[in-house]
Amino acid sequence: MASTAPSGAGPAPRADLGRPFRWLWASAAASNAGDGITRTLLPLLVVAHHPDPAAVAGLTTVNMLPWLLFALPAGVLVDRVDRRRIVLGSNLVRAAALLGAALALADNRPLALLYALAFLLGIAETLADTAAPAMLPRLVDERHLERANGRLMAAQIVLNETAGPPVAGLLVGLTAAAALATGGVLYALAALLLFGLAPLARTSREAAPGGARSGVLRDIREGLGFVLGHRTLRRTLAASALYGLVFSATFSMLVLLSERTLGLGEAGYGLLLAVGSLGAVAGSWLAPRAADRLPTVRLARWSLVASGAAYAALGLGRHPVLAALALAANGVFMMGWNIPVMSLRQRLTPEDLQGRVMSVSRLCAWGTMPVGATLGGLLAEALSVPAVFVVCGTVLAVGALVLLAPLREDHSAPDDALPAPSAPPLSSGAPPADPPPHSDLLDKG
Repeated sequence: MASTAPSGAGPAPRADLGRPFRWLWASAAASNAGDGITRTLLPLLVVAHHPDPAAVAGLTTVNMLPWLLFALPAGVLVDRVDRRRIVLGSNLVRAAALLGAALALADNRPLALLYALAFLLGIAETLADTAAPAMLPRLVDERHLERANGRLMAAQIVLNETAGPPVAGLLVGLTAAAALATGGVLYALAALLLFGLAPLARTSREAAPGGARSGVLRDIREGLGFVLGHRTLRRTLAASALYGLVFSATFSMLVLLSERTLGLGEAGYGLLLAVGSLGAVAGSWLAPRAADRLPTVRLARWSLVASGAAYAALGLGRHPVLAALALAANGVFMMGWNIPVMSLRQRLTPEDLQGRVMSVSRLCAWGTMPVGATLGGLLAEALSVPAVFVVCGTVLAVGALVLLAPLREDHSAPDDALPAPSAPPLSSGAPPADPPPHSDLLDKG
């Protein structure tokens, strides 16, 4: 099965993604709005009452720790349990935690309680962000996975990364309790919207004969074995890990580049971030349309190369306008990698392994980020801040060619044999068309 349309073929027919996807999108939009508020709010609360850099860094570590501790077991759970219930339950836990914190933290805000809240939210996020992408292939015809992933990513960029932080700043200016409660209400809304998927998002995996279950470690090994034995998945996940390193190394130095090299203040730095987000939103619209016309692996490979070139241009430029253009271009190219490769991953993975493959991909992408941030600081000390962008961009472009150039568009290598087709998607009620060739996505992040 190929992962792309044949050369010269027209774009895939435009179709309504169906009512189930609209329920999922609405729920994801509400939870992303909650993410955007809470991720900005918690550091502000720590800084206000515990103004110690180590305390702020510790909050981020505690919030990200569940990805390292529970990502692989979360994938096993997602493949054993109704995925809709996992996302719904995770949103309810986050809603209850934030609404409870709005009362408990109204006056006294001990650091231990803030850390506990961040850790609990991190566990719920690990489960929800593993289960939600694994649901998508059962809700949308596989021909439209790029379009569906693009719409979900656009909502994440706009609500989580662009609108959420300023809204959190405004709310915390009123009261911290109001900001916490707003996040809780948004997560509760996200859970409520998922009830629209009640009869539609169930997994097709049946229990083993006699009700026996394999062990968690065995299930994890099975998922890892599938990924490592599949050349396309193996190489795209390695590229995702490389991108995680480069993204975190450069992003950690962006504020210094803005201030020292470009001479911008806080407002200018905020505008740079906004321009990058606008580029990513544009890319979430362009990438599915490019995927209709270009082979998937080729689109993903050259988007990653172009992203590396944009990072290098950001380090070489010395004018704010050039930097803004480079960031906007990088946003477009990042989506040109993320959306096709996520859709490819979803298509190449059998139904009963979706959760475990997604957990491995998230672990690869997110697990390299702390290392990348550290390397970015060391490189800036050894060379310069602009050099971080030039070196990392060059490494990304070369690495993308080395890792992805050997992949063939038809995925016909012996270790790339595709699994048997999964259960048909449950979308608008009409019988699905014969499934076309498939593809895969990067995690940002």
